[in-house]
Amino acid sequence: MTLEENVIEYLRQELGADLIDSAIPREKRCFIWIKPEALRKAVSALKCRYKTLRFMTLSTVDHGLDFEFLHHFHIDGAVVTLRCKKSKEDNTLESIADLIPAANFIEREISDLFGIKFINHPKPRHLILTKEWSGDRPLRKPMEGILPPQARGPAENLISTSCVIPISSLIQRRRKASGLPPMPPIALTDDKAFKEFHELIKDTGFDEKVGYDWERRRLRYR
Repeated sequence: MTLEENVIEYLRQELGADLIDSAIPREKRCFIWIKPEALRKAVSALKCRYKTLRFMTLSTVDHGLDFEFLHHFHIDGAVVTLRCKKSKEDNTLESIADLIPAANFIEREISDLFGIKFINHPKPRHLILTKEWSGDRPLRKPMEGILPPQARGPAENLISTSCVIPISSLIQRRRKASGLPPMPPIALTDDKAFKEFHELIKDTGFDEKVGYDWERRRLRYR
């Protein structure tokens, strides 16, 4: 078993369902996707098992609707990256600076540049920005998603009802008065078809791409 495989298998045993996925794109390189709430547990496990563990840096990627955090570690010549993603609505991440003191400055830098709050950071002071800074964070993108304003309403209706234009109660009465069913033959009128339609939306990832919130039944940036 290679070192990369050993690290992945060890974290799989330690984290269980909190380890989402893993990949070894090439020799001496591996990525491990974890749930954000398991970050400190994963770092503690690595620190306990691998005595040569060295923290390299923390990278942050602004995907528009979400932040992705990549914690890079060096273990016996291999680079191991823990990857986790959080929605911008949350805007927080647990600090690992008490576990890995070398993470102190990079967490403060990312906090300044992206506006992310690192929970329980030992010294949560500005590193780049001044105390008086009140503008936007320099590297933070607006939560705009991928759809232009004119397409957002139809996209919401499509996912919510399987119909781009909602069928109002007035139209339903007129259809009934004309001898037609109140609702046209769309997926919404059939529970099984509607469920299959939503499964298709999720399987293709369309809901994630446009930023649809299933609980609120609307786009996250509207």
